[in-house]
Amino acid sequence: MIKVGKIINTHALKGECKIYLVTDEAFERFEKGKKLYLKDGSSLTVKQFRIQKGFGYCFFEGIDSIEKAEKLKNEDLWIHKKDLPELDEDTFYYHELMNCMVFNQKNEELGTVVDILETGANLVLRVKKENHSFLVPFVSAFIENVDIENKKIQIIEMEGLR
Repeated sequence: MIKVGKIINTHALKGECKIYLVTDEAFERFEKGKKLYLKDGSSLTVKQFRIQKGFGYCFFEGIDSIEKAEKLKNEDLWIHKKDLPELDEDTFYYHELMNCMVFNQKNEELGTVVDILETGANLVLRVKKENHSFLVPFVSAFIENVDIENKKIQIIEMEGLR
């Protein structure tokens, strides 16, 4: 399961939920009729969705009062991995890159991807081994190969990188 949001509050009196979004393509994930899942496995069906000031606002089928919406506060919203669209060959979801082992050209283990930073220009992977971490830009000058199936990333280690 992939987390796409968290219900952080209610909005008005008719059951609308305010959602902190943790997904791109929010309009696709929260499209009318889509099912979102709660931690207990139950599902909510999207009735209506909009974005305002960076937050999602959603009505769910059967949630038609502020009292019902309040019961959903602090609930995470999930989708199944199988519901994610296919990506191009050299494009990856963040959850696919997280926890990948990172190796240099000599096949030396450098650490594990523990965080992904968005810098505006490109993504940056935070690689950590024991108490030491370093950053690797996720660009072709540094990334030689990504093997999602085996959770391995081969990088071109330049002098001073770590």
